Parts: sequence; C-alpha cells; structure tokens
Amino acid sequence: MNVSRNKILVAIDFEEQSMQALDLSCELARLFDADLRLLYVIENMSVLGKLRSPDEYVKNLIAQAHEKFDELEQLAKNAATKTPIKITALVEKGKPYEKIIETAKDNDVLMIIMGKNSNSSVRKNRPFIGSNSLNVIREAHCPVITIKSVPPHNNKFASILLPLDFTRQTKKQVQKAIEFGGYFGSRISIISILQRENAVNKLLKQVQLNQVKNAIQKNGIQCQSECINGKDGQVADIILNYSQKINADLIIIMTQQKKNFISFYVGSTAQSLISGSDIPVLSINPTAKFTPGVVASLVDPLGFIKDPVY
Repeated sequence: MNVSRNKILVAIDFEEQSMQALDLSCELARLFDADLRLLYVIENMSVLGKLRSPDEYVKNLIAQAHEKFDELEQLAKNAATKTPIKITALVEKGKPYEKIIETAKDNDVLMIIMGKNSNSSVRKNRPFIGSNSLNVIREAHCPVITIKSVPPHNNKFASILLPLDFTRQTKKQVQKAIEFGGYFGSRISIISILQRENAVNKLLKQVQLNQVKNAIQKNGIQCQSECINGKDGQVADIILNYSQKINADLIIIMTQQKKNFISFYVGSTAQSLISGSDIPVLSINPTAKFTPGVVASLVDPLGFIKDPVY
C-alpha cells in the first residue's frame, strides 16, 4: 500500500536567497520526513511581445524551459548528495506567485520556502518584501517561510521568537511553534506588546502569556515570556529588536484578515517584520490548514482565546 509522504515546496529563481532557501529546506525535509519539490516559474512574455513574434516566442520559451529544467535537475542532484531525501524538479510557465500557490495545493505540501525578495525587478539588498513573496504569503493554504539568510546554528532553529496578540488565531500560531520547537529542540521566547491597555487588560494579557508558556513547557520545550510596553507603529521594531536581543533564528507570525474583504492580506506590521528581518520568518495566514498537533484545551485551558471563525 502506498503511503502519502509529506512534501515541502521550494520556490527557486536561482538568486542568492532562493539558494539559501534550498539549503534550509533540505534540513527541514529530513526532520519532517518530507520530499522536496523545487519549482522554477518562467514568467509570461507581454502580449505585445507574443504578437510581434509568436514563433520566436514559442522557440525561446521551449529553450528556456529546457535550460532551467536542466539547471534545476542539477540543483536537485547536488542537494540529494547532502541528504537522503527525494527531490523533484518542476518547471512551470505563468505568474510566479500563482504557480507557486497552485503547485503547493496540487502537491498538498506542508509548507512553502522561498526568498523574501522574490522580485527581480527591484534592486538587490534593499530591505523589502517582493510582490511574489507577498502574494504567496497572503494566499497560501499552508505556512510560508521567507528567507534572507539561513540560521547561524547549522540550519537549525535553536531559538524561536513567538510574538502573540491573543486574537482568535493564536492557537494555530502556538501549535506551529510547539511543532517546530519539538523538532529542533528549540528555546521559545513569547512576547506580548502592550499598547494603551488599562490595568485589567494588562493583567489579562499576563495571564494569557503565562497560560501559553505553561502549555509550551508541558510539551518539553524551554520557554520564557515577557510583556513589553510599546506605542502604536513601533510593534515591528520592538519585535525585531527583541529577536536580536535573544539571538533568535526564527520568528513565527500570523497574517491578518481585512474585514469586509474576501481575500486575506498581510498587515503592515507583518510586512515590516518580514522585510526588516535578517532571520527566517514563518508566516501563517488565517485559512492555513493544520494537522492537529496540540490539544486546544492544553493551549487555552481557561478559554481566553476565541475559536477561529471563518
């Protein structure tokens, strides 16, 4: 009987950040007992270019597809010499973010890993999140890890930062942190940023923070927690500064849902975090599917965190 294996999708554009993403994905694939799918997307030529020389367009497209597939196959072979995992090369044509999302769904992957500056039209080394990365994070059915560089501890997430706002999606965020922390033997630091809360709300947040800390520790993971006073507009900076203070290797965040819109969006704080972070960021949108790994009552025994409502 065939057993469906876990799969991880790695978006490759042959730029430095996607090569970093490939290095990290090999370690994750080994730990999650997953196969790797390496995907390169050939972007569509403009309509005007197709009309001017349709034969030349098809010829160039075929040549580019062969060239990139050969390069991707070689990448897969090189990566396979470092780890005993199955690696498959895929080449698609279309809009990169659409094909990444489509391929992720078709392959039912655990996660997507990609460089955060996945946009060749923008100057390199500029602190930003590319449009392809942003669209994938917003629409992906699974968690997305964006990479600027690999963690310093041999591709392992020894220190994970978990900033919580205790909205109804917090359970998913905590579940993923416990999952990663368990695999990597990580130390998890959870923080909550206080903004103009009254005394009662401050106390409530501290209780919630302790509650989540206890849940993480019950899973055998080292954990520390802290409430931090902050002002509006400073949340991303506070989180990034704290990540440097604790030498974090990974930040796990939730994206947000914009009210009255069907599509999910990546809030300004999340965008600033992803853009400004030198370490990998794991983004989870509110529709992301999870295999249950943590009993809800363990994470929230007092019922402070509301259940997701879609």
